Amino acid sequence: MRAREKRNRAILFIVVLLIALVFVYPLFMILFNSVKPLAEILKFPLQLPEAVHLENYVNAFSKIDVFHVVKNTAILTVFSVGGIVFLSSMTAWWTWRYQNRFTKLFQNFVILAMLIPFASLMLPLVQVMRGLHLSNNLFGGILTYWGIGMSFAFFMMQSAVKTLPVELEEAARIDGCSRLQTFFIIVLPLLRPTMISVILMDMFWIWNDFIVPLILLNSEKLQTIQLAINKLFGQYSSKWDIALPALVMTMLPIVIVFILLQKKIMEGVVAGAVKG
Repeated sequence: MRAREKRNRAILFIVVLLIALVFVYPLFMILFNSVKPLAEILKFPLQLPEAVHLENYVNAFSKIDVFHVVKNTAILTVFSVGGIVFLSSMTAWWTWRYQNRFTKLFQNFVILAMLIPFASLMLPLVQVMRGLHLSNNLFGGILTYWGIGMSFAFFMMQSAVKTLPVELEEAARIDGCSRLQTFFIIVLPLLRPTMISVILMDMFWIWNDFIVPLILLNSEKLQTIQLAINKLFGQYSSKWDIALPALVMTMLPIVIVFILLQKKIMEGVVAGAVKG
């Protein structure tokens, strides 16, 4: 039995290692190709660089204005994720604890919104945002992400709210807490594991999103990372020697956040999965 168990563990380790390599290999290829000249990238994309060309990073930094596009993307990501988490947690708690025909109707509309493909909303979204003078406006992008991300976050938050003991909230009300105080003091801290799960998923989604900025943020000063890199590729030329170093530099902030918060993120994902 011990020999069979060791063999099964060895097989499992090899399978997991191979899967990890499949996902990690493209990242290494981006890193290696980011220090190659353009001709070498096009001819030998799968080989290690013959020489390290760090000037690629200097050219990318000046060509794309990395600080500017990272700042725009960070503002969009932070305020969008913060709004999604706050609104979804509050509405999920309210609709579950204080059920009536209006909250049930709201709940059904929010969940049904998950079934609507975003492609069918793009044209009316652009028209509505123009009518409200929110196109070419970071707040318009943030508001759009709130609408898109609300449904799934609401679904996750309500699943977590259902597991919370109502006795804690009743005790808080007896002690004199208002409904708002009960939510912020009692409910919100208990939702932290699920909130971390939502933050993780939405953070990576919005940071790497291309479609919403493309249709709403056409101004040069509002460019995000994905829009700036996309402009390096045209019909007759592809500036891989600039795009790849820029991609590496713009990936660093999100990678650093993930490394610093890795423990909390994993705890949140596990706890959220158990509650769900």
